[in-house]
Amino acid sequence: MSDTKPYSPYYPPPKRGVKDFFMMLFASMLGFLIAGFGILLVSVGFIVILVAGLSSSETVTVAPGSILKITMRQSIIDSPKQEDDPFANLFAEESGKKTSLQEYVNAIKSAGEDANIKAIYLEVGDANGNLANLEEIWNALADFRKSGKKIIAFSDFYSLRGLYMASVADSIYLNPRGGVMLKGLSAEVPMFKNLLNSIGLDVQVIRAGKYKSAVEPFIANSMSEENKTQMREYLAGLWGSILAKISQKTTLDLKKLNSIADSLSVFDAVSAKNAGIVDELVYNHEIDSVVKKSLKLSEKPEYISFESYLKTGAGKFKYKTSDEVRIIYAEGDIVMGKSNDDNIGSETFVKAVKAAAEDESVKAVVLRVNSPGGSAMASDIMYRELQLLKSKKPLIVSMGNYAASGGYYISAPGDVVVASPNTLTGSIGVFGLVMNTQKLMRDKLGINFDTVKTNPYADFFTGSRPMTNYELSVMQMNVDTTYETFLGIVAKGRKISRDEVNEIGQGRIWFAPAAMDKKLVDTLGGLYDAVEIAAKKAKLKDYTVSYSSTSETFFQKLMRNLEAKVSTFFIKSETARKLEFYIREVERVSNMSGVMMIMPVGFTW
Repeated sequence: MSDTKPYSPYYPPPKRGVKDFFMMLFASMLGFLIAGFGILLVSVGFIVILVAGLSSSETVTVAPGSILKITMRQSIIDSPKQEDDPFANLFAEESGKKTSLQEYVNAIKSAGEDANIKAIYLEVGDANGNLANLEEIWNALADFRKSGKKIIAFSDFYSLRGLYMASVADSIYLNPRGGVMLKGLSAEVPMFKNLLNSIGLDVQVIRAGKYKSAVEPFIANSMSEENKTQMREYLAGLWGSILAKISQKTTLDLKKLNSIADSLSVFDAVSAKNAGIVDELVYNHEIDSVVKKSLKLSEKPEYISFESYLKTGAGKFKYKTSDEVRIIYAEGDIVMGKSNDDNIGSETFVKAVKAAAEDESVKAVVLRVNSPGGSAMASDIMYRELQLLKSKKPLIVSMGNYAASGGYYISAPGDVVVASPNTLTGSIGVFGLVMNTQKLMRDKLGINFDTVKTNPYADFFTGSRPMTNYELSVMQMNVDTTYETFLGIVAKGRKISRDEVNEIGQGRIWFAPAAMDKKLVDTLGGLYDAVEIAAKKAKLKDYTVSYSSTSETFFQKLMRNLEAKVSTFFIKSETARKLEFYIREVERVSNMSGVMMIMPVGFTW
């Protein structure tokens, strides 16, 4: 028997109480979190090394006689991803894969000059992009045909955008079991008034401009007549642009095409063929034989995907000289702070503009705007920086799908303003919006606020009570002052009077050709037309096109997508996901602080 005792007689075993239990529990939890964080860092590091290794080792060659296959299933965006970004496809589940306009246009131009590319095969049932970008890609494809090479289009079913893109082809083929969705355009504006009222949210609005309709979804159940008028005019212009391209291929006049749309008479394949909308009906397994015969090939067609072709460097701008024309992108809602994939932040934008202004190799700048506006303060900060740049070198504005409200505000200083033929612009107006949560808190949740103040309006803009008439008058004065500033900026930039700007302002949106008639735009064209104008202004014959990335960093994207994964895990209901868009629209406006310059939401086609 051992006389060794487990504890010294002077140190009795400690008593384990509740406090000790929780201390051990918290210590274990802390250790678990530290270990988990360490594993996360190691995992991220491993992914970084793996993806970087794969991206650096992958090479693509183009076989002679290859056919470039374009599907346009990826989202088409204005602003390109960073050069040689090995993380571009890491988050495809949340954000979807994206291809930039410049990659499409550059690659199609390269294909026209590439002896190994014999033709382009379009399998575009639906094109995942806005009409301004599709217009420029359509024009690039038309230039490809001028090189003497053919374009062949096939789909099981053509949406309106798909038919629009297919109309550039030499021949359009359709699955005999398919059809064509030629039905016209509509604009759906979700109205949130009843939803907000049902949960106890009261919205107080202050605006300048009778057409400033971005606030209507929060205060009404239907659109105003002024809003409907501008919507109809915009849609009519857009529809005419679409039909012009389709008519050019089918030789059907606009009256006949409208008659087809009015009756949905080409919804089935045979009717589409008989009406002359498509050339031939063929099944999927027959298309290779059709392509082989059309291109007079001796063997089965060999395709190279558009994504693979980009890996050859075809989508990049080619270096020519040290003289640069720099493209700066302003894509998404205009917000204070830093940019992300959906917003253009004033801080990120200003940094890019300053860099271009100070870089002696940059001889001219093209500002590519694809924005419906946003924060008035952020728009003004961006505008002031552009003014400084303009004092040093030429500034040309290229308008994408939207350059409205705050998007037009930052476009005003351009030496030349170039709009896509399908751009929606204008919306020169201002509004302020305050969400009053008193009914939600008090009547729905049982929360009441009791306030102590040093001054009568210390709780101004609190949101927990309705604003008084005096507070509303202060807000109205601020909105009116911002509107007057807006009018002055446009008058100065466009060299027209303040009253002329007010006449075409009032928050009204304009289709690009009408905007040119109203002197808001100088000429119609695409991004590459703007680049040529910028080079001419800078008196450059040979130059390199470069761009400033205004996208978020890898680690910003990593954290945002981790958050998205968590949200997806907890919100699995399909109904909840359908409602997510509408909830985001409410948050989108309510989260923007101060006075706003933003256009209406809800355009679909």
